[in-house]
Amino acid sequence: MTHKFIVNTNDVNAYGYRVLTEGIDYVQYMKNAVVYFGHDRFLKDERGSEVIGRCLSLSKEGDKLIAEIEFDMQDDFAKKIAEKVERGYIRMASIYADIISTSTEPSDLLPGQSYETVTKCKLIEISIVDIGGNDGALKLSRNGSTVQLSKLEIQNPKTMSFKTIAIALGLIPDADESAILSEISKVKLSKTTAETQLDALKKEVETSQTQDATLLVEKAIQLNLIPEALKDAQLSAFKSDFNGQKVTLSRLIAEKEGENGVSSKVKLVKDFVAGGKTVQLQAKDGYQKGDFVKLSKENPDELMRLRNEEPEEFKALYKAEYNVEPKL
Repeated sequence: MTHKFIVNTNDVNAYGYRVLTEGIDYVQYMKNAVVYFGHDRFLKDERGSEVIGRCLSLSKEGDKLIAEIEFDMQDDFAKKIAEKVERGYIRMASIYADIISTSTEPSDLLPGQSYETVTKCKLIEISIVDIGGNDGALKLSRNGSTVQLSKLEIQNPKTMSFKTIAIALGLIPDADESAILSEISKVKLSKTTAETQLDALKKEVETSQTQDATLLVEKAIQLNLIPEALKDAQLSAFKSDFNGQKVTLSRLIAEKEGENGVSSKVKLVKDFVAGGKTVQLQAKDGYQKGDFVKLSKENPDELMRLRNEEPEEFKALYKAEYNVEPKL
């Protein structure tokens, strides 16, 4: 009776280590390819039946080592094990190997591994086992003596070393703890200072925006663009979208003022604010002597704007003062 078994893979076993299939040397083993039960050469109750079969062939398929095992059906104990395999009660096999080399290189380690990886080993025997992944399922030795693999010193990847922190802070890699703590304190202080300055700047911007919004809303009310009752609602709208509200209301005010300046020459067309004082001037036909002088004293910039942008208004204002038209 023959059956095929996977006797090794590159996976981490139940005890936290692994044996690389590509590193298993089975040339010598195949010269005397004995198969035991449970890696036991000296069965207490079945002396003389330790060898329950032989390995007919070994092949490597990917990371799997596959053995074709023939059971000794002339031996009562071996026959009993073979029949349990045949009926599906026993389904596992494993190897016993003599270690040649091991590795702790990151490239040879897998998640969940806690012992070093066996990279090269010499196959000693194969056993049928009832439970894999325990002390009897995958046995190791070195030069024939039982061996315990070295436990890995696994560092928590979330834990940064002083060297890493020092470099991140712009210090030399060998900076001591006091230097690192000092630099961290500086960083914290800088952060606190920056946050304080940012808060102050935000308050300054908010105050400026509130003042601008109030001036625009009051101007819109003055021009009958919005009723007085909606003043608070309009100011709330500025808080939600200051830039959008400013653009919209400024355009409406400019258009309304333009309409007022064209539609009536008897209305007040300009409010010239200078040093907190309001200078009110009537349209062309209503300018009086003294208006030109008054404007030149209290708001010369506006007078210059009139001269450059509204020459007809400027001429009317000048003529009312001096009874002659200016030469522009």
